[in-house]
Amino acid sequence: MALKLNGQSTQSITLIDHFLWHEIIILFFGEGVKMKKYWKWLVLILVTIVVIVAGMIFYRRDSNGKPFKASLNHSKVMMTPDWYAKVTLTANKGTTYEVKNSKNKVIQGKSETKNGKAEIRLNDTGNYTVIAKSDNGHVSKKLPVKVNHYKAAPNKWTSSVGPLRFKITSVEYQKMKKSEANKPDNSGIDEAYKELNHHYYQVKVNYIVKNSSKKAVNPQYTIWMPEDDNGQEFSTETPSPDGGAVDTIIGTEAINPGNSRSGSVTMLSNHKFTVKHFKFSIEEVLGNEGNHIAKGGVAELK
Repeated sequence: MALKLNGQSTQSITLIDHFLWHEIIILFFGEGVKMKKYWKWLVLILVTIVVIVAGMIFYRRDSNGKPFKASLNHSKVMMTPDWYAKVTLTANKGTTYEVKNSKNKVIQGKSETKNGKAEIRLNDTGNYTVIAKSDNGHVSKKLPVKVNHYKAAPNKWTSSVGPLRFKITSVEYQKMKKSEANKPDNSGIDEAYKELNHHYYQVKVNYIVKNSSKKAVNPQYTIWMPEDDNGQEFSTETPSPDGGAVDTIIGTEAINPGNSRSGSVTMLSNHKFTVKHFKFSIEEVLGNEGNHIAKGGVAELK
């Protein structure tokens, strides 16, 4: 006599259990034909996985079977005073590379490394990607690098011209885009600024001028003009698009004996220029009434 549980007899439950166990036994231990079929598929899957993994490992190597490695010596770099930046690529022998800008445009086409090394020159600020590729072309690696504009804080004194001496506290180079926002706030530069190219070059120098004379030196009469390393004068009085300047001290009140004053000069040009050995050219050192204090000369940063 079979008991009933929730309307189902214990006999029917036992039959179901036997059927399930029968199928499980057949699946794992039963009928040889079925077992062989399952084992064939299992082996095939395992072999396929091994082949794929081995292929991926082998494919990601160079032609000599070595794992592909590529790196830059810097991910951030600053321009030099010569208006370019440089990074070094180190990779496997035979590696080639190209360089793209932030707009994904190729700016340096396919180039070869020498014994796995290359010095890459970048001529503008911005974000770049160096794409290094193995000699067999199987593997590539993207290496980002950011280039910032040149800044320096020499904090050095120039040579003296009469009683005047200048301490150069900071120098900043920038490639600029012509706009009202970027135009120096000085009406004396307006006409020259109109003639500048859409992109022009600017160097801003912050400095301290010291008057060691026993007399006041008047910047309304004493004019110091910056010069670049090629001897090009950047005039504050008659600026041109090839060399103009704006100075925050020129034209101000007298600098009393023994006193110093902080200021800056902004140099603008259509052409690249350098001030690694910054100079102020002074025609004559004059006092409050335009009276002579000392002869002129060149105050130079050595």
